[in-house]
Amino acid sequence: MSTTKKRIVILGAGYAGIFLSTNLSSKLDKDSNEIILIDRNNYHQLMQEIHLVASGFRTAEQLKIPISSLIQGKNVHFIQDDIKRIVPDKNLISLNSGDIKYDELVVCLGSSTKYFNIPGADKYTLPIRSIYDASIIHDHISKIISEENIKHNIVIVGAGATGVSLGSALAETINASPNKSNIKVNIIEATSTILPGWDIRVKNRTEEILKDKGIRIFHNSLVERVEEHTLFLKDGLEINSSLIIWTAGVRGYNIDIEPTIDKTNDGRIIVNEYCQTNQYKNIYSIGDLAAMKNSKGILYPPLAQIAVRQARYLADNIAEYYIEGNNPKEKFDYEIKAQIISVGSDEYVGLLNNYVVSGDLAKMIDEFTKQTYMKSLKTGGKNISVNLYENDFFSQVMAGITFAGFTFFKGLEKLHNSLRKEEK
Repeated sequence: MSTTKKRIVILGAGYAGIFLSTNLSSKLDKDSNEIILIDRNNYHQLMQEIHLVASGFRTAEQLKIPISSLIQGKNVHFIQDDIKRIVPDKNLISLNSGDIKYDELVVCLGSSTKYFNIPGADKYTLPIRSIYDASIIHDHISKIISEENIKHNIVIVGAGATGVSLGSALAETINASPNKSNIKVNIIEATSTILPGWDIRVKNRTEEILKDKGIRIFHNSLVERVEEHTLFLKDGLEINSSLIIWTAGVRGYNIDIEPTIDKTNDGRIIVNEYCQTNQYKNIYSIGDLAAMKNSKGILYPPLAQIAVRQARYLADNIAEYYIEGNNPKEKFDYEIKAQIISVGSDEYVGLLNNYVVSGDLAKMIDEFTKQTYMKSLKTGGKNISVNLYENDFFSQVMAGITFAGFTFFKGLEKLHNSLRKEEK
């Protein structure tokens, strides 16, 4: 006797969606369960490095990973399509190509640019929310650099992680060009410090690096309006610019859900500590789109490491429910263990276990987390490095041991390369 497969549909192939789909595939029986992943693009974007595309240190293709290569051999069916709406009362998703039903739905469509209703911001500035956006910025930067004897101002609105990483990388590109004396990078921040929410020690060190690169930082500077090539601040200052890039905020991706479900004012889907929406227990949201509070009642920030940890957690819960029939017992809880920010093409600074790190150590932490992420995707979460995304003591010890081994071999590799250079 044949039985109908349970269908789990995942919307969005960003950090949360792709990690969830590959992890679920390794846990669920393909004869009883069907996993469908839907995204408008046929590739996964390494969003944490798109500022390097904008500045010319990476190509767009280097940050695009074909989804087919990540789900090869796994029980994941991929559909490339645009999502029109979700109809929860019918367990239905409407795509451009037609409708699709689901038993469980996970919405992880990420975020979009927030303009705070500032006149002209959406018309006269460029966003950086995708590889495509970064490529457009790179084209503009290349043109600016090629124009000799012409003064240029490049303005970045927003000194969060995206704005800081983008500004530092662009400054590095400009400083290496023959036209560097004619081009200035400016970062406009509404608050009193860069990197709101980060440790003050990291903020101070990062600001030193930005200033060393020649970047001008405007604190407590609120944007009043934007016109073509001109930024108007509320204190009366006008900044003429050849290029204005907007990194000042994000909001939840706008997806039509009828009947509506609870969202924040920023369009993020409100979920409980099990990643479930308030109205429908078979609809979940994770990643940047999800508004989830931690044990202290504070919303988790839209970070890749949060998205991946939520995906890991939800994969365990859905598998437990489908295999054993058990509802989740443990609530989602995650402490941010490390925050590393890119401040150039090959320079990093951040915080690890309350210690400020920079130089080779910060770089190795960044490389380790990226390598762990890719290995976990390809193995469906079965490799030992996936312990990085767990909270328990044993997992953290194992992650520490794995990182120690990683740094040891990286050290040997660096020593080997150094000796080879001396021989030459």
